[in-house]
Amino acid sequence: MTQRAFANDALLLVAHGSSRYPDSGRTLQLHAAALRTQAHFAEVGAGFLNGAPSVADALAELRSCTIHVVPFFMEDGYFTRVAVPQSLASGPPTRLYPPVGIHPGMTSLISARIQRERAGAADVILVGHGSTKSPGRRMALHDHAERLAARVAFLEEPPFLDDVLAETLSPMVAVLGVFAGEGGHVRDDLPALIAAARRRFGKRLIDLGSIGDDVGMAALILDRVAGGRSV
Repeated sequence: MTQRAFANDALLLVAHGSSRYPDSGRTLQLHAAALRTQAHFAEVGAGFLNGAPSVADALAELRSCTIHVVPFFMEDGYFTRVAVPQSLASGPPTRLYPPVGIHPGMTSLISARIQRERAGAADVILVGHGSTKSPGRRMALHDHAERLAARVAFLEEPPFLDDVLAETLSPMVAVLGVFAGEGGHVRDDLPALIAAARRRFGKRLIDLGSIGDDVGMAALILDRVAGGRSV
């Protein structure tokens, strides 16, 4: 993509947000700020399904005739297929793209995080949200893990982190959350699970945080639009 390929267009990033943590969208706002600095678009906005600014309010701030929308979600499910399109329905026409988390480049981003944290010698577990409504379905998380020879665990469906750790023979395990925002799963749930697992299993657990805050996300967001395959 050339720097001015979308110089007359707007980019809108849409995330879940959190009513419990008003600042859970900080990560998305940082990515939006980085994209503004790169000046590929005339405008870059951010809106949330929960929290402020809402998607409708974010859309109202944009003046460009062409608005590209990239969902900042790790999986393609209810929120990206139903909730995000519904949030855009009453606004101006938009071009909606697949969520950033299912981009094949996510695998490289995850691999780079592992190497940067010097966890390459450890077994790796990627932890995602999972689903209580449709457990067991194939997810992008499985694809990333397969390419990296990593294991998968979920918060909302089996296999849970403890289950996977119980089957892992390595004394050193790196755990990376694959979440988009900074809500309760990132701040509370996963750190608590890791702390409890350290006590229970006696392994050296390396907490790699969550991939959603990685600065490389901006490049994947840009590539979503540059690829031109809106949904």
